[in-house]
Amino acid sequence: MNYHIGTMLIGENFDGGKECPVCRIKRAVDLRLTEQYLGEGVMEDHTRAEVNALGFCGRHFSLLYSMRSKLGLALQASTRLNTVMKDLTPVKNSKQAKKQAEKLLDGEKTCVICKYLDEHMIRYYKTIAEVYASRTTFKDDVLSGNGFCVEHYAELLKYSSYAGGKQREYLDTLYAAQSKRMQDLKDNLLRFCERHDYRRAGEPIGEEKHSLQEFSDTFYGSDAGQK
Repeated sequence: MNYHIGTMLIGENFDGGKECPVCRIKRAVDLRLTEQYLGEGVMEDHTRAEVNALGFCGRHFSLLYSMRSKLGLALQASTRLNTVMKDLTPVKNSKQAKKQAEKLLDGEKTCVICKYLDEHMIRYYKTIAEVYASRTTFKDDVLSGNGFCVEHYAELLKYSSYAGGKQREYLDTLYAAQSKRMQDLKDNLLRFCERHDYRRAGEPIGEEKHSLQEFSDTFYGSDAGQK
């Protein structure tokens, strides 16, 4: 599936918001890629072959089902069903049963949209580093935000070499943004626990009331509930 990797989404999402900007980028890319599987090209030979081989994960199938073209989805579901049915054969012993079970379960672990999403996100991790190296104001954009979820912080570290001669500065900037997020989260969780001490019953609770949601967003990503 075609998808252009540019810098527009990076500029739009590194805007000082509280949510991990890479989570926001991933959500936008995910939606665009998913929508392509309900377009006119879904029954092209190469697309059908990929859907036959990889299918969809449960989350992406639910997302596709919520969209406009039920016919397009039904056609793809039919091709995938035919492929999986070929793996359903009578088994005569535990060895054959285990082999068939493993093949069926392996098929449940793949998703054509997840495959392309992962590929595109790698390109975004690289491009974010390149933007840092080429755009002098981008450092302030990173620092004005609220850091990243743990997964995306790690991915940005992994591809930091794409910042070229500014790699060390880029790493220092990422660390500064992330350490602030983690320290703020630590403080909010501590205050949340303190507010639930029986000796402080009745005292008003502040921003720390969101600390568990912030923990979820930080450790599991802002779309954790949709996975």
